[in-house]
Amino acid sequence: MTTAAFRHLKFESLDSTNAQGRRLAQKGEGGPLWITAVEQTAGRGRRGRDWVSKPGNLFATFLVTVPVEPATAAQLSFATALALFDACASFLSSGVQLSLKWPNDVLLEQEKVAGILLETVPCLQPGKIAVAIGCGVNLQHAPGQTSYAATWLNAHRSDQVSPDRFLGELGPCLDKRLAQWKNGQGFDLIAKAWQERASHMGKLVSLTGASQTITGKFTGLADDGALVLELTDGRQKHFHAGDVSLALSK
Repeated sequence: MTTAAFRHLKFESLDSTNAQGRRLAQKGEGGPLWITAVEQTAGRGRRGRDWVSKPGNLFATFLVTVPVEPATAAQLSFATALALFDACASFLSSGVQLSLKWPNDVLLEQEKVAGILLETVPCLQPGKIAVAIGCGVNLQHAPGQTSYAATWLNAHRSDQVSPDRFLGELGPCLDKRLAQWKNGQGFDLIAKAWQERASHMGKLVSLTGASQTITGKFTGLADDGALVLELTDGRQKHFHAGDVSLALSK
């Protein structure tokens, strides 16, 4: 799979690029294919949250078919996060702080600049699964009144990066990380690289789920990509969902 082979469908407006990716996959499209829109009318983030989708930012989905089980396909979230990190870094000076926040956010000076929504679709090809990897990057503006601090890439530059220009950099970065991932065989390398760029590593964090908030020391990723927290009693526990934030000092 090479960047040159990636096709690109561009739309002025879509409900969401991931929804379009799912529709195409259900009709037999297997990718590799980029889907972008100038704006989204029903953009979504993780856990069903609305994603503010005004023109100027990048709204993209990469549709790809891989010969793995759904649990292994979930690792693509980490490979994509690294690709987004790499692409953002290429447009920023070395003194600007970039980091990754579990499970799938890119932080710029500790504020969210990009996020990922990964969705799997049953594939018509036996033994394979289609994956729609949604990438949202704040280029021209950031949403307001969110539960997290957010920023935009061009606020840290003297010139403006357009969505097309950013995608032109993201494509090769994702190509590199997919080759490294090797359909899951190289996830140890992906996990190592992700942890080297992780925000809050070794710090006390709060993980907020649907029904409770748990506090513990963030010690890294499990073999399957789960968040590993060391609890106050010394036990280590793995988590597969939730929102991470620095724990407040007592």
